Amino acid sequence: MRLKRAGHTAVALVLASTLVLAGCDVAGTEGQAGNSAAPAQQTPAGQAQTGQQTTNQPTPRGSSSAPLNDQQIGRGGVAYAQEQPTALPGEASALSEYERIVNNVYGRNINAVVNLTDGQSTGSGFVIDQQGYIVTNNHVVEGMQFIDITFGDGSPGQGELVGTFPQGDIAVVRANQLPQGIEPVELGDSANVSVGQITVAIGSPLGLQQTVTSGIISALNRSAEDLGESDPQSSLQGLIQTDASINPGNSGGPLFDSRGRVIGMNTLIATRNQGNVGLGFAVPVNRIKRVARQLIETGRYQRPILGVRIQRIIPSLAQELNFPTTKGVIIASVEPGGPADQAGLRGATEGVQLRNGENYPTNGDIIIGVNGQQVRTPGDLRNIIETEADVGDTITITFLREGREQQTQLTLAGGQ
Repeated sequence: MRLKRAGHTAVALVLASTLVLAGCDVAGTEGQAGNSAAPAQQTPAGQAQTGQQTTNQPTPRGSSSAPLNDQQIGRGGVAYAQEQPTALPGEASALSEYERIVNNVYGRNINAVVNLTDGQSTGSGFVIDQQGYIVTNNHVVEGMQFIDITFGDGSPGQGELVGTFPQGDIAVVRANQLPQGIEPVELGDSANVSVGQITVAIGSPLGLQQTVTSGIISALNRSAEDLGESDPQSSLQGLIQTDASINPGNSGGPLFDSRGRVIGMNTLIATRNQGNVGLGFAVPVNRIKRVARQLIETGRYQRPILGVRIQRIIPSLAQELNFPTTKGVIIASVEPGGPADQAGLRGATEGVQLRNGENYPTNGDIIIGVNGQQVRTPGDLRNIIETEADVGDTITITFLREGREQQTQLTLAGGQ
């Protein structure tokens, strides 16, 4: 399983498909759409049921393309289908509750979801205010020499890059002009989402604009670290996992809840074959709010930092070394004069060498909570701090020292 940015995709590539119908084979045409050959799904022909025959022997069907008769189509043919016609718009039974949710979310927000491209690559974004600010992924706009915007109503525009936070894969673009009638999306609260909620994703997978997919929240608080990415500077924690179909080109697009509020930004997929396998991940909107605000105000984002170097607690090693817990993060070192040092936290003075040659700390303070929330991994710690606090805020750190639980107040500094 590989971790892949759901990111930008080449604009002009060929899709080839073969459509298989009951009774005939029709060769599909080629068109310019995306960057991968994607065969259309084959729909198996249903077993034809034999109707009442006027002769003892059925007339054999030759190789001609003559149409099938009514009694050879489907379960009892056209007569059966006409007894149970497809519901028409406006009828009470036309849409299920689920369908109404997806339809309403799409109709309410489609004009605010944009396509961003420089003619070589493309991705998605969403308008967050009437000043024309657009949130997207850093990896969508990274390297773009210019940014062409296509709004959901088809209106073209140009944009300029306002600022980026590469470690969190967040960027803000400003449209030179916002077309009439474009209403910004409503930003929700990712702290109040739960597993099982309906999700709706809108974006431009493979450059196919105004594409909507839906699913549920499959899990919460995922991190790039969980998926094998080991960048210690990464801020991709607290991710929302969804099974709504996300593919290259969806990156930077919004993930909505059932009320049409943005709860995240589609950013990553875990895949074996470059495409969607039902494992998509979105940056939570509460982090986006904090980062976007700073990018708009100053053009840069200052990460709140503790001034420590930490290590994940390895459960098997913790048991072997008689640690007081198998969850949390152990402080390997403290920056002299930094926030943690001033708060009285201690780094390790002893360690053991692991099989890979790494020195693992054994007697540093173990952080197990921040502001009353449990910290189990380094990702938890970064997620809580970067989602709920700004530089200069004071937080409460709960930690273990020599087996005793203690607390201290720490004022966050700023860093990159």
